[in-house]
Amino acid sequence: MPAIRVLSFDHVAAILDGININDVLTSQAKAFHAYSANNTQTPQRETLITPYHRTLIMPARIDTLTSVIKVVSIPHKDSKDGLPGVTIVLDNETGEPKGLVNARLLTPIRTAAASALATRAIFTAKESQRAVPERLTLVVFGSGAQAKAHIQLLIHILPQMRNVIICNRTLPRAQALVDDLQRRYTNTNKSDNEKLNIVAFSMTTGESTGPIYAGSTSSMMSSTSSPQKPTQDPIQAQLRDIVQSADVICTCTNSRQALFPGEWVKPGTHLNMVGSFTPEMHEVDQSLIQRAFTLADAHRECEEEAGEFILAKSQTGDNGILTELGLIHDQDGRLDLASLPKEFSVAALSSSTVKGNKDVTIFKSVGIAAQDVAITAQVLERAEALNLGSCDI
Repeated sequence: MPAIRVLSFDHVAAILDGININDVLTSQAKAFHAYSANNTQTPQRETLITPYHRTLIMPARIDTLTSVIKVVSIPHKDSKDGLPGVTIVLDNETGEPKGLVNARLLTPIRTAAASALATRAIFTAKESQRAVPERLTLVVFGSGAQAKAHIQLLIHILPQMRNVIICNRTLPRAQALVDDLQRRYTNTNKSDNEKLNIVAFSMTTGESTGPIYAGSTSSMMSSTSSPQKPTQDPIQAQLRDIVQSADVICTCTNSRQALFPGEWVKPGTHLNMVGSFTPEMHEVDQSLIQRAFTLADAHRECEEEAGEFILAKSQTGDNGILTELGLIHDQDGRLDLASLPKEFSVAALSSSTVKGNKDVTIFKSVGIAAQDVAITAQVLERAEALNLGSCDI
C-alpha cells in the first residue's frame, strides 16, 4: 500500500496562508460547473446525531479530478475555530487512500469562495450598469471561522469595501475577530478615504468596538421597500441602522429564527446566506425571501434542506430560486454573465427610489461535496509540491 500523506491543521494553515485566492475561486467555480453538468457523484450524506454534535459523512467525486470522503462534526454549541473534520482523498486510478487532510479550515474557505463567486457575479452585473458605489459596507452576522473567511474573500473581490460591521451576540468573541482582521488589513500608507474600518457590534448589549459608519449608504439609512414599524428598543434601533447601511450582508450562523426583520434591508442589497442547512433553521424571515431573486449553490439541495426556502415553497409555491452557481460559470471556471438571469440585474439596480416586489438578491448555500473534492485536492497537490505533511503507511 502506498504512503498516505497526512496534513495536520498547521500544515493546512500554512498552505492556505500562501495560496492564491484567485486559484481557489477558479477551482471552486470549476467544481460548481462540474456539479451542474452532472459530472460529479455526490451521494446523499449520512448523519449521526449525538447529544453533543451532529456528524456528517459525505462521499463525493468529480469525474475529472478525484474522489474524497469527508467526515465533519457540527457541535450543538457555536464553534468559533471552524468545524472539526477530516477528508480522505483517494487515488483516482487505484482507489487507495493517498491523503488524510484536516478539514477544519477548508470548510469555511470553500463556503466563502462560493459566496465570493456569487457576489462577484451580482456585482459584475451591477458594474455593467454602472451601479456600484465607490464605498461599500459589509455586514456580517456571526464571528466564527465562516465569518472570518467571508470577510477576507469579499474584501478580495470587492476593493471598494470600506466598512465591515460584525454583528454577534457577545462582544469579546467578535472583538477577537476584529483584532485579527485589523492586523491583516491595517495599512498606514493608505489615505483615510481608502482605509478599511472594521468594527464589531453586540446584538445583546448594544456595545461596539468603535464608531459605526453608514458608508456609501448614509442617505439611505431609513430607506426600505415597505413602511417600518417604530423601533423603541435602542439596541434594535442600532441594529436596524446597521442592516440598512449594508450593501452586502452575510449570515454565518446556526440560528433557528430570523436575525433581523426583512423590512430593514434596503433595496439593491445582496445577501449571502450560508448558515441554515436543516428545515428548522432560519436566518432571515419570509418577507425577505419573498423580496429576493435567489442564486443557489445547488437548487435541489437548497429546496430540500434550507429552512427558509422550504417554508417559502410550502407557503406560496415560490421560493425565488432562479438558477445555481454552476450554470453561470463555464468548465474553465469563468463567469458567463450572459447566463445570469436578467432578473438579478433588475434587482441589483434597485435603490431607495426604485421599489418593487423583488428588489434584493440572495445567494443561498447549503454546501455541496464537490467543493470539498476541489479544495482538498488543491491543498494536497500543493502539499506534495512543498513536501509538507507526514507520510504514513
